[in-house]
Amino acid sequence: MINLKARSVVYGGVFLAVGLVLSLVIHSIGGQQFGTIFGPLNFVALTTGVVTGPWVGLTVGIILPLLSSVIFGMPPLMPPIAVFMALQLGTYGILTGLFERKNLNIFLNLAISIVAGGVVYALGYYVIGYMVGIHLQPLTAILLSFALGLPGIVIQFLLIPAIRYSIKRARKS
Repeated sequence: MINLKARSVVYGGVFLAVGLVLSLVIHSIGGQQFGTIFGPLNFVALTTGVVTGPWVGLTVGIILPLLSSVIFGMPPLMPPIAVFMALQLGTYGILTGLFERKNLNIFLNLAISIVAGGVVYALGYYVIGYMVGIHLQPLTAILLSFALGLPGIVIQFLLIPAIRYSIKRARKS
């Protein structure tokens, strides 16, 4: 029988691969706009945290946008959107994993994690953006992120609880 830590790492690798494929498919269909609207990397980072726990969720959340950027060019490294997303998705992964361990309601878990990730993204945008000459207010970045990503957020709230339930049920059998 495979132990829980090893299973989490294996799941993390699977989620990393799924995130890369999902990113490629979404961006191939509709370019950067579809990626912004549907948030495939966001979906994978949130799901990884819920399924694998905080540390694998954090790791996948940080690596996924950077690796996708290097391999596929999306999200871009310049301006450093991939870096902002690494901060955001790492936050998603660690918080959803921590809240899952605390048995927080899955919808509340997702809501808090998404808002916190948006705040971290905006702070990163503000601090790193200032250093590289991007001038956008953090509140504007948060509002743009949520407004454009609303369809993806709805999909996350519909699918992640179902995935979580299915995996928990499969683990019991």
